[in-house]
Amino acid sequence: MFKKRAFTLIELLVVIAVIAVLMAILMPALKAAKELARGSNCMANQRSLVLAYTMYAGDNDSRLVRGHVDTANLDSPMWVLPPIDQSGAYISDTPLLQDRIRGIRRGALYSYIRDHEMFHCPGDNRYQTGADERQRMYRSYVIPDILSAARKGFHSWTEARYKYFPRRLEEITHAGLKYVFVESEFQNPNFNYDHGGWSFAPWIDTRWIDELATFHSKSATFGFADGHAEKHKWVHSETWRIFNEDIPIDTLLPPAGINEDWRWCWEHFPYLHESEKPR
Repeated sequence: MFKKRAFTLIELLVVIAVIAVLMAILMPALKAAKELARGSNCMANQRSLVLAYTMYAGDNDSRLVRGHVDTANLDSPMWVLPPIDQSGAYISDTPLLQDRIRGIRRGALYSYIRDHEMFHCPGDNRYQTGADERQRMYRSYVIPDILSAARKGFHSWTEARYKYFPRRLEEITHAGLKYVFVESEFQNPNFNYDHGGWSFAPWIDTRWIDELATFHSKSATFGFADGHAEKHKWVHSETWRIFNEDIPIDTLLPPAGINEDWRWCWEHFPYLHESEKPR
């Protein structure tokens, strides 16, 4: 009879070392695949939101749904509502996740989607990991704020440009080039929800007023008025640092011709007056 032979310690160490090498090779590929899936899921969410946005306009004489979210009038046609309790009252302190979801479901666009998960990017883990429970946001997307209210006096810095802001869907020219949804990484400690739209005033200077999200490594997704979505990779060296708060948000960046990220956001901004864009 043959005597059973056990593995030696050296052989076991060799096997473990081979497994470790294989894991080291596979982990980056698995991480990349997971990120690709998240990005695809997020862009699908953006397409669903834009479809709901355009369907709302189609049912309301081409009027744009209100993107600015506040507590002044919870019955106004806002695309989502702030966090609310079961009675419909606004949560002024620390909302639970179901309060945030309840506010989404009470918004004007929810009836076209019927899935609250479409309002959340799978790469956005703020509602799980936020140090301050008030800031554990669930909704990942916002509307550029010039589309949020489309009324005079909305912001002092928009007053002079009011006539250039679309108020009806057909006024968004070149719909395939103009985004209507962006990913937001809300940081205002005075609110427990993302109450405004994404603020951007490229007609004033080259600073970022509000940061955009960093849920997809060095990229963010955008939903365009024609119904498609894109993932834009930040290419300027300072953009990523600003959105991660390594540099103050009001930092003036180089001219638009150099800062490709700022220029890209401006060229695709939902603005009426073409000649106002940078050359």
